Amino acid sequence: MIDELKKEIEKKIGVNVINRGHCEMISHAILDLLDITISYNTIRRLYGLVPYTKPNTRTLNTLARFVGYNNYIHFSQNYSYKDKRSLFQITYKAIYDNNDNKIIDLVKKTKNSQEDFIGFITMLIRELLRKKKYTLIEKIFNLDETQSENFSYSELLYLGNSVGLILREKQRIHATLSKNINFLNCIYLTFVDYSSLNSYYGQWLEGLRHIKTSDEISIFNNALLQFKNFLNLNVTNEIEHDLVFKEDLNPILCSRLLALKCLSDKTSDVSQTLTNYYKIHSKKVNLSDYYFELYTTSILTKNLEVMRFIIEKLEFKIEFFYQKNHINSFYLMSAFYFKLTKNKSEEIKNFKRFNIQECRYSYEEFIDLIYQIYLYHNSKLISDKRLHKKNYFKLSQKFNYPYFSEKYLLDYFN
Repeated sequence: MIDELKKEIEKKIGVNVINRGHCEMISHAILDLLDITISYNTIRRLYGLVPYTKPNTRTLNTLARFVGYNNYIHFSQNYSYKDKRSLFQITYKAIYDNNDNKIIDLVKKTKNSQEDFIGFITMLIRELLRKKKYTLIEKIFNLDETQSENFSYSELLYLGNSVGLILREKQRIHATLSKNINFLNCIYLTFVDYSSLNSYYGQWLEGLRHIKTSDEISIFNNALLQFKNFLNLNVTNEIEHDLVFKEDLNPILCSRLLALKCLSDKTSDVSQTLTNYYKIHSKKVNLSDYYFELYTTSILTKNLEVMRFIIEKLEFKIEFFYQKNHINSFYLMSAFYFKLTKNKSEEIKNFKRFNIQECRYSYEEFIDLIYQIYLYHNSKLISDKRLHKKNYFKLSQKFNYPYFSEKYLLDYFN
């Protein structure tokens, strides 16, 4: 199974491992994703680039986790997906039988087994949402096995974005789930639906203002409400200055607060704020997280100072990042920046790196609207311009944000 594991690693990083640079890439990626150090020399031995020695159990377990399994035994037992299919059949039968106790027992047993727990729990919650089994979902999120701190950030993103699509489809969130702090941590904080701030997601934001939650959820909620105000051309209130510098806040939330500060604070020195922010957070492993929200908001506001600062500070030296949608958004921002500054070669290079298909589900439509602006201004044919203008209006009307007017589209690069 080691050969199969090596193939899965190559699929993960998107290259065939044939040199030392590829091994260093994997080493960096594992450190970013799992915060575990594996020497690139160990990986070179694994791929036979230096005399082969069989990897130890710790190395195999780490590599298996890197490609999405609990450990190497889990990878070996589940790579063919036979056992996984059996578990899903049992789960579907329990749901069909309306057997809540059996479902709760399945959750507990699966967590302590070699099964893919995050895949299982995602499938289960999606099915229960379709069945409107809100009380049972609340019970599941009250279990020790499903607490948010037991999942990695990547697992939470997978869970939140997969479940969030069902919530978007239903256009409502049941009050029972809005009161469950762990459900909010797992789903609400990871499925940030920018395309629906004027519909169900915005209603969720407003409702949570009146519910006692955690400090982080409260800060997150306020930041999104202010961003909603911005898109609706309403006054955005300044946030508490020191929040963006807090080292114990989630890095994505820090980036959201910094983006909001750039949107609402017209008096302070943005350059100094960015410098201080970088000084405090620059030693973090996943530095890209601390700028994630600025990639988009700097495009929205055509803030060249912010774009330039990010491009200068974030030197992406490898092609794999543990969250590809982060580097993907960075490339789109860079394409806009270099188009605005008339650096054609850098603009083309970064735009070719961007892939609309690699956007996170909850951001995809919102990013697509911005993408249509770029395509409209890059089109040479009138027919292409009409198509991208039509796509822009279709999305802007769906979102219903006054910020995205016809004038905004036509004048963006003028």
